[in-house]
Amino acid sequence: MKFWQKTYLSVLIVFLIAFDLGAYGLLKKSYQLNEQLDISRGVTEFRSIEKSLSYILSEYTEDTGNINYEPVIANFAAHYYKDDILLEIYQADQLIFSNAYQFVGDRAEQNGDPYKTVYRKMNDELWLFIGGKMDFKDLKLVISRNSDYLQEYYVTLRQYFITLSFVISLILSAALIFLLFQLTAPIRKLNKGVKAISAGAYDQRVIIRGNDEFGELAQDFNRMVDAVSNHIETIKKVSEDKEIFINNLTHELKTPITAIKGYSEFLNHANFNEEERKMAVHYIYEHIARLDVLSGKMMQMLYLKSEQITLEPVNIEKLFSYVVNMERHHIEEKQMKIKYECIAEVVYGDQELLQSLLINLVENSIKASLYGEEILLRSYHYHEGVVLEVLDYGRGIPEKDIAKITEAFYVVDRSRSKELGGIGLGLSICNQIAQLHHAKIQIDSKENEYTRVSIYFTTL
Repeated sequence: MKFWQKTYLSVLIVFLIAFDLGAYGLLKKSYQLNEQLDISRGVTEFRSIEKSLSYILSEYTEDTGNINYEPVIANFAAHYYKDDILLEIYQADQLIFSNAYQFVGDRAEQNGDPYKTVYRKMNDELWLFIGGKMDFKDLKLVISRNSDYLQEYYVTLRQYFITLSFVISLILSAALIFLLFQLTAPIRKLNKGVKAISAGAYDQRVIIRGNDEFGELAQDFNRMVDAVSNHIETIKKVSEDKEIFINNLTHELKTPITAIKGYSEFLNHANFNEEERKMAVHYIYEHIARLDVLSGKMMQMLYLKSEQITLEPVNIEKLFSYVVNMERHHIEEKQMKIKYECIAEVVYGDQELLQSLLINLVENSIKASLYGEEILLRSYHYHEGVVLEVLDYGRGIPEKDIAKITEAFYVVDRSRSKELGGIGLGLSICNQIAQLHHAKIQIDSKENEYTRVSIYFTTL
């Protein structure tokens, strides 16, 4: 087996093993996160049902003195049955009401204190059971909900990674063969030159520094090494530029893709009226339009670095409103609030790029904030210019990291970067956009207290 063949197989095998292991880890982590979200939603539903039912039974008992709870429970359960939530009520260990699946076996959720969650396969479907004590007397509540979408999600994602692995393998194979043939060309030329020199063909185009054949071979080898080195550097530079572009574009596409996915799931699974359906379709259309605009802008940022963008007046209140609407899904998911104050009304710049800049900053603030916290968007005049500001009261940034935070791929806490979905490109993109606007980004932060990102724009 030749050297290039060994290299080809080794690189391909190592890459595929690393990719498959990474894909498996990502798939598992993604499933775990979705499972945690499903459990969190189920626990919220359990607590709401338990509090409501305990209050209803308590009022019913005080008003009527009747201890026959089944009609009241049945009427209450019928409301949640429409939402595919099934209920079981136990008094001690005696079942007094159920509209759920019944089966023989260990019911660990009945002993939850304050609650316990269990996943089970029922009729080839995945169900989530949540049980625990009620505030009313000695009753116990168990709710069950179909969570089979988790399995469907896992299977879909696994098929996607298998397909992606196959496609990447084909692309990598072709690229490796091409590159290896290019990289081993000097070796083949060296062998040919050595054989020619050994055969006495001294008319070869070589620079002779010595009188013997080793001097000629060393000189010829060095020249080939220089050529290969220059070639590799060129390829490396082109590859790095493409990689940065692809990573930046992927980072920018994440927000609209996540929103489109969320609204698509809403249309597929939620009970909604016509107005809500139109709203979801409208937001999907807006994010698709943003994908189209962003792709064009990212191409401009990559290939027109030396060009000047067109600075036009941008209404700041509309800019803030657009960003809040684009991030509505993430805001509602973490039950947060975003307020904005527009002392300065207009800033000069490229509207789509400014939207991208603020969306990146707001996403970072959302990730850094806890549930229910607040984010503030501000604009005000500063000397001869305008300042746009994003302020959150989240985890903050260590002082030692502030100077490096705008570097590409720099992540403050790598142990949490996968959990939060960050790859260290957001602020790098923001910095590039600011530079295109001749603006300056200033970051002030204190750990576990706040982070303030200010963008200083000069007046035309």
